[in-house]
Amino acid sequence: MSNQYGLPEKKLQLIKARDVKCVYCKQEMFKPSSDIPRNDWATIEHLNHLPPWNNPKTIAICCGRCNSSRGNKTILEWFNSSFCKKRNVSPSTVALPVLDYIKDYEGYNDLYVSNELDG
Repeated sequence: MSNQYGLPEKKLQLIKARDVKCVYCKQEMFKPSSDIPRNDWATIEHLNHLPPWNNPKTIAICCGRCNSSRGNKTILEWFNSSFCKKRNVSPSTVALPVLDYIKDYEGYNDLYVSNELDG
């Protein structure tokens, strides 16, 4: 069975297990609830800003704050935003799935090796 994006539910569960903190800002996230501010909700992030939406390599979990801020910008465009600069979100600070995505799909290479060594 797949979800609204056509991503198999089993794959989505593996992604959720992998991304327990926001892949961008590393904040703890929570299941959507009326008791939790939307900015702290765990949300499905489509690393690719254009379809298709069903490739597990282009899906991650991030907080509502980062997801909302990014909107439909590419990740590399978004890294240059005041939001990212204020929160120190950059290629050298994001989780490995994001770094792999920008390397494989957006042609980014500069900080890949140093980030692997950092953690």
